[in-house]
Amino acid sequence: MRWRPDILFHACTIGIASYGAGAHAQSAPLLHEIERQGEFLEPLPAHDGEADNGVDIASLPFSDPAFGTGGGAIVSLNSGPETGPRPWVTDLGAVYTSSNSWAIGLSHRMSLGDDRLRLTAKAGYADARIDYYGIGADEGDGRQPVALRSKDFSATADAQMRFFDHGLLSHVHAGPRLRYLNSRNSPRDMASPLPQPLIGNSDSDIVSAGLAFAFQTRDDPFAPAKGVDVTGNWMFGLKGLGSDYSHRKLEILSTAYFTLDEGSVLAVRKTACAISGDAPFYDLCLFGEHGDLRGYEIGRYRDGANWALHLELRQHLSGRLGGVAFVGAGGIADSSGDIWKHSHVLSSAGFGMRYGMSDRNKANLRADLAFGQDGPAFYLGIGEAF
Repeated sequence: MRWRPDILFHACTIGIASYGAGAHAQSAPLLHEIERQGEFLEPLPAHDGEADNGVDIASLPFSDPAFGTGGGAIVSLNSGPETGPRPWVTDLGAVYTSSNSWAIGLSHRMSLGDDRLRLTAKAGYADARIDYYGIGADEGDGRQPVALRSKDFSATADAQMRFFDHGLLSHVHAGPRLRYLNSRNSPRDMASPLPQPLIGNSDSDIVSAGLAFAFQTRDDPFAPAKGVDVTGNWMFGLKGLGSDYSHRKLEILSTAYFTLDEGSVLAVRKTACAISGDAPFYDLCLFGEHGDLRGYEIGRYRDGANWALHLELRQHLSGRLGGVAFVGAGGIADSSGDIWKHSHVLSSAGFGMRYGMSDRNKANLRADLAFGQDGPAFYLGIGEAF
């Protein structure tokens, strides 16, 4: 293995944006950006016995209305077998924003048996300043938020297996997932009491296990022009292992990519989330949390179920420049049984610019301006929203 420091991305982070709470805790978007950047630093598959091992160092631009503007850095160690379809990658990153929110994350990804078995482990800690609006559409529409400080430690481990070597099912990996989350929440103004519904959630643990899967036929992991990418997980809280909650959570994310003409791609994104049982406020379904419904602060609308449909047109313009235009709609409801009849529907639209930062993995600097019902929101990061 050869060590080669390589500064890949440099960007000035300006403006404000709207991203909000994430799938595993309210501060998850901070950790999610670290994870995404690590994926873009992943080397291309080795060929003819030539491994692209070494160390990459990259800057991490970030802007989000829930957390403010900031940035950080990530160090990615690429190692593993000299040949194979996927390298072994270890990432360590950190990010800090203008709201005094920060996060640090560590992850490791590896594959064995010609990519038959994929193993992933990640852990992170985040100290985030967030706004809590309440649960349900009415609370999101009209309530004045409570300013919270959320301290979250999370750890997840996956082992996904490919069971078929030929045909459509050869694109499926599936297997068990284990997850631990400790979330501590307190009012930022210590003179203000914690709202009554949150007192039981102020310091709690989730220990859960379940199934995760991926079905991927996309032609490129970083800039797909055709194919599909479907991922999902179904998790069950385990009180016998120390969890404070025994709720069940199902999430499915599906994206299809279509080449319209040279340099023009249409991405169609569909997402769904459903909770059953008594879930803490920080692990409910959060509207727009996967980057598809930009224009809404993640965490403002949270409930027992949600859905979203999003269309994005991506157009290469000239040289390293590209542009996108997007439109979408989604809704939240109290439960999956109410999602079709009683959804509170919201919509968004916007446009953005792309600048190619890396020829190796086609990674773009992303800048988007999105419009939801409360006005514009600006986003800045590395890679496409989905």
